[in-house]
Amino acid sequence: MSKIGVFLSTFNPIHNGHIFIANELKSKYNLDKILLVPSNIVINKIEELPPIKNRSEICKLACCNCDNIMVYNIQHDSNLSCVFSILQEIKNNFCNDDLYLIVESNLFLSFELLYKHDKIFDMAFILPVAFSKCEYKLMKRKAKQFEHKVAINIFKHVSSEFVRIKYAQGLKCSDYLDNKVEHYILENNIYCGNDRLFRECFNASKNRLSSKRFYHCQMVAKAAKDLARLYNEDEKKAEIAGVLHDIVKEQDDKYLLRIMKDSGVELNEIEQKTPQIWHSIAGAIYCEKYLGIENEQIISSIKYHTTGNRDMTTFEKIIYMADCVSEDRKHEDVEIEREIVKKDLDKALLFQLKKCITLLCEREVLIHPKTFECYNQICQKNFKWRWLPI
Repeated sequence: MSKIGVFLSTFNPIHNGHIFIANELKSKYNLDKILLVPSNIVINKIEELPPIKNRSEICKLACCNCDNIMVYNIQHDSNLSCVFSILQEIKNNFCNDDLYLIVESNLFLSFELLYKHDKIFDMAFILPVAFSKCEYKLMKRKAKQFEHKVAINIFKHVSSEFVRIKYAQGLKCSDYLDNKVEHYILENNIYCGNDRLFRECFNASKNRLSSKRFYHCQMVAKAAKDLARLYNEDEKKAEIAGVLHDIVKEQDDKYLLRIMKDSGVELNEIEQKTPQIWHSIAGAIYCEKYLGIENEQIISSIKYHTTGNRDMTTFEKIIYMADCVSEDRKHEDVEIEREIVKKDLDKALLFQLKKCITLLCEREVLIHPKTFECYNQICQKNFKWRWLPI
């Protein structure tokens, strides 16, 4: 009787992190071998999947030099989206062996939604994999719902999404993938395409936000694209910045502080007392560090979309104003702003900054210095002042 690990994932694409996890779990639980099983199982998120044939080939290349780690291809394509059917087929072929099902957090946190999930426990011991302390805590609570044995493991992990977004930008991922895997991906143009980067960013935003917040991001992306066309800026980049600008908006303060702290960002005294702007600072870090966005225009526009900044670029002003005049906005004077922004970006920005500063003063709350700097710089640049007698 052997102990066989069944690593079930979309492997979209498989990367060094997956192989590291497989080796670690094989050693930790004394598994005789691990089967990598590419599937089409995507729960509670949107993910574009290349053909299973491509992902299987990539997995074979990734594990070709690994001891007792191999690819298992499901015989019937109709089973690729059903955990129970996949495991049943494997169990039939390894009827005298003990199976250990390795699944990532997203799948385990929705385990009770799976077809015949109770029967899955009868066929295999479950080894869920968490990629953060937050996920680990959520999975511990989930495990208590089941009477069966579950052993949760936590790893640091480079996501497949990160790799896909790198490729969509025309960048290489040699640090994260086996050379043979990267060669296959590039040779077959698997994660390339004109709109691939926007689609990946669109999905990343949708997977992390409520429907209401995501709708707002869609509208900001649309407004940003229109303004970019009007002011001769890159429409695709503007659309991406718009759809990503609030990507961490719904995360709690502890999460945002951890992102900033882990990246060495030290908040000044005013920033420490104004958590309403943290999502823009942390969002810029998140997009660069966790999504792999390398375009400085996109990153800086996300960072300053709430406070503004001195000497803002045209692109940064576009994202700032797109957030203010998007179709979903209903605030007073929004129609006036929409007309102004079509004619003069600086005047529109000044109009919005005056409203923002006035409102914050009325509420008697702190105002970020960058907001004043932005206001003063635009006034100084665009408008003549009359000296008044004292």
